Amino acid sequence: MKKSHWLTALITGVALATLLVGCGSKGSASSSSAQTLNLTEELDPTTLDVNDMRNTNENDILSEVQEGLTTIESKNGKDKVVLTGAKSYTKSADGLTYTFKLRDAKWSDGKKVTAQQYVDSFRRLLKKENAFSQATGAYFIKGAEAYNTGKGSAEDLGVKALNAKTLQVQLAYAYPSLLSDFASVIYYPVRLDKINKVGNKKWKTDVKDQVFNGPFKLTSWKKNDKITLKKNNTYWNAKKVKLQTVTYTTTNKPSTVLSLMQSGQLDALSASGKQISDFNKLAKSNKLVSRKQDGSGTTVLIMNQHNGGTQGLFKNTKVREAVSLSINRQSYNKAVNDGKDQPTYTMVPQSMNVGSTNYGEYVGNPLKDLQAQYNTKAKRQALLKEGLKELGKSTDLSKLNFVYLTVDDDDTGTWLKQELDQQLGVKVTIKTAPDVPSFVKSRNDNQYDLLDNGWSGSADPNSYLSLWDSNNGFQQFFGGYNSKTFDDLDAKLNANLSTQQRLALYKQLETQLVAKDFGVVPLTNSQSRLYINKSVKNLQSTVFGATFNYTYASKE
Repeated sequence: MKKSHWLTALITGVALATLLVGCGSKGSASSSSAQTLNLTEELDPTTLDVNDMRNTNENDILSEVQEGLTTIESKNGKDKVVLTGAKSYTKSADGLTYTFKLRDAKWSDGKKVTAQQYVDSFRRLLKKENAFSQATGAYFIKGAEAYNTGKGSAEDLGVKALNAKTLQVQLAYAYPSLLSDFASVIYYPVRLDKINKVGNKKWKTDVKDQVFNGPFKLTSWKKNDKITLKKNNTYWNAKKVKLQTVTYTTTNKPSTVLSLMQSGQLDALSASGKQISDFNKLAKSNKLVSRKQDGSGTTVLIMNQHNGGTQGLFKNTKVREAVSLSINRQSYNKAVNDGKDQPTYTMVPQSMNVGSTNYGEYVGNPLKDLQAQYNTKAKRQALLKEGLKELGKSTDLSKLNFVYLTVDDDDTGTWLKQELDQQLGVKVTIKTAPDVPSFVKSRNDNQYDLLDNGWSGSADPNSYLSLWDSNNGFQQFFGGYNSKTFDDLDAKLNANLSTQQRLALYKQLETQLVAKDFGVVPLTNSQSRLYINKSVKNLQSTVFGATFNYTYASKE
């Protein structure tokens, strides 16, 4: 699917120890009127609430108008963690206590950013009643799981303000990705005085109720049209910020995006799949700089395990297995992505490294032996019939009709309809919702059998695998997979482990998810190509951060 439809985990997580303070190149800025950067998003954000951030488009905007302790920047195609809201930190000898010294930073209304506002954010993220989807990702903090599950108190949470500018964080276990995870939007400070004044529901989408501590502030939001950001002059490093305005045009039409780039009304784009061919032609005009970049996303086929789908079939493991083994990833990639992405059989991107070990090489293809065993249509059909018998259903495959749910023009549905007919002998009906709210309602009401989605995680495999823990808030969107065996394995990661011990657990988790429970069908890992107007300088693109980091970008 298109990137902005993807849900996102802790978008950060880069395992890099070097920490630098972000700064732009020296020299005077161009005229204010010229310092406008034009970008696009496919959809409007669903929220401006940092603790409730879920989608990549929300991350793109919130990571520039708000700021946390650290940020992800990019140099020579590699991500690095830099201190931003924190000016320094110390770590205890046992790795369980971090103490951060905050900068002299202010919000856009002139009030100071304080350590207590970080504490408020953690408590709000983990408060059970708020039911924020990303809360389980913070269980590395002492007392977090107990508080989030209603078994502990906010006072016992291991995040404390020692004074206005000193934040102490105590961990449940030594967590090597802490500094990079803290670059995630969900851990940014919040202003409870603003939130409590109007209430969570109104505050999360009303621009006038917001205050900002990032390099930019959101000043205008016209739904399904434009989002406008202006330079935030109260930002602690405002002197280094050259852009005066950033505008996002909201459109999910590839033809409109191409037209905007052709006419010079779009300055940068991260393209994937079939979009790449169109923009490669435009790049030859010598107006664009283009480069390849590994993406952090995994596209997946979701099977409805909440209620089994429209006929109750996907509660059965063998039914899910038969569908999974019928999916040819190479065929999918060619038909849907013009062959531009990387076929995969694992949830975690193949290109990721854990220490010095390549994840893809270590885990391999968990489905390899089963693919060899069920290598004909007849064998897969026999497997499907076994599942139908277990459910007490008719084994007449001509009566099967899987409902694939989508929201717009969708090559995946067209391909899936043909693929499952050829490889398994079943029908697929494409149910196209007229708009996003209708799609969400049908999905939440479980009126589907199949849908595709995507997940962008961090540089830690756990951010892709813990998504499938039954306690994870995102399972409501990802089919409702629920496995005690998987949950027990996932819980073992919450301990002091060596790299090899973690790798062994990751492999077990992948195998359980993909090749034993068949809880999801991984399809491809994203491979992006960036297209940037030559007039734009110092525009960064991170693998595990926002699509673009433009804090210190400028235009000539």
